[in-house]
Amino acid sequence: MKNPILWKCALLALIGALLLIPLAMIERSIEERTAYRAEAIHAIAASTAGEQSIVGPVLTVVVEEEFDEEKSYEYQGEPRKKTVRSKRAHTLAVVPKDLHFDGGLAVEKRAYGLHETAVFELQGTITGTIETPSPASLPPLGANARLSWGAPTLSVGIADPRGLSGEPKVQLDGKLLALHRAAHISGMETGFHGTSDLVLEGKATRLPFRVDLRLAGTGSIGFVPLGDVTTTELRGNWPHPSFGGDFLPRTRDISKEGFVARWSTTGLASSVDAAQATGKAKGFEVRLMDPVDVYRQALRAVKYGVLFVVLTFTAFFMFENLKSLPIHPVQYSLVGLAQALFFLLLTSLSEHIAFSIAYLAAATACITLIGIYLAAILRGWRRGFGFSFALATLYAALFGILRSEQSALLLGSLLLFFALAGLMLGTRRIDWYGLSTRVVLTDKAPPL
Repeated sequence: MKNPILWKCALLALIGALLLIPLAMIERSIEERTAYRAEAIHAIAASTAGEQSIVGPVLTVVVEEEFDEEKSYEYQGEPRKKTVRSKRAHTLAVVPKDLHFDGGLAVEKRAYGLHETAVFELQGTITGTIETPSPASLPPLGANARLSWGAPTLSVGIADPRGLSGEPKVQLDGKLLALHRAAHISGMETGFHGTSDLVLEGKATRLPFRVDLRLAGTGSIGFVPLGDVTTTELRGNWPHPSFGGDFLPRTRDISKEGFVARWSTTGLASSVDAAQATGKAKGFEVRLMDPVDVYRQALRAVKYGVLFVVLTFTAFFMFENLKSLPIHPVQYSLVGLAQALFFLLLTSLSEHIAFSIAYLAAATACITLIGIYLAAILRGWRRGFGFSFALATLYAALFGILRSEQSALLLGSLLLFFALAGLMLGTRRIDWYGLSTRVVLTDKAPPL
């Protein structure tokens, strides 16, 4: 063999490539556990209520128009015309002039097997004023038109009505409305509506309204701003809210006790009306995030598995050649498998205990195992302890990367840079051609 170092590097590269197989299997296992958790969250939502969104209120009025219509017909082969009295109905949907939503969230965790998710109960109040429609809101009328105005109906859309706790209270112009199922809102029929006994005469009149409701849900709550001017204040006892939707809060206060968020917008900014209330509009949205997603962190950790193996194999290779102490490829493989096992231990333990404790336990177990093994193959506890200390530093660096999600790329880049810098500076005086011709000591040689 003309160049044993080159052949050894090729063999180690093959071993490293083969170790990608257990790492890929572990990654696949984490993805499957993530899917199981999604199924558990779906089961919790199915037994309570899912993600919630509130739309409205919207005032709908049916206007019947009776008008003269000229129709053509034939009499004895000659075209003639006559005027008849026809009818047609117009449905008008009116959004509030001003709209304010005030809500408080009581959040708790609910478990399904090993998995938990945040569920909430909203105590909300929607207030504002709405202007009754006038003939100007109608399309062009027919000749000699006479209008009959129907009773106004106030509707509120709810994404998952199963979450309603008790019957909501809806007032229009100070009068309590009797409620019925379904919402008369285009694109969002789920919810409730109440019909008023007000007699409309086609005059634009502002009516105050108030809606009180209790609503349970899972994961997130949203409110679509339909008003010409909409303000919203939402409070909750969840310390890790994520604000999304079409608008971010104007102000927000987040502490360990919970959050307070305030939104405000106008109809010109939102460009959402009753006809497209549920299209792509998300409005104001709060998502109750889990700050410690163990599967997401475990999946991010296993991405660094190849780096762990490469750095460990590089350190072994340098020690083997500099100290003329042979390390068998099988021993490389066993140490690599022990490192891969760390990620599986981390995932399984974090399902039962806190992630940081699971990380410490898995890292301690693997480092101790590798340290004891290295003390034997490197012929000395001091050498085994040295490698164990280096591995502990590597695991500590990885934990810092996982906990600093916003700076993960920066910290990972710095880790790679310093690892490469240490390798380059530590080997800058090595005669690699000389190492290729050096006689490697056998296991029978006396220890150094």
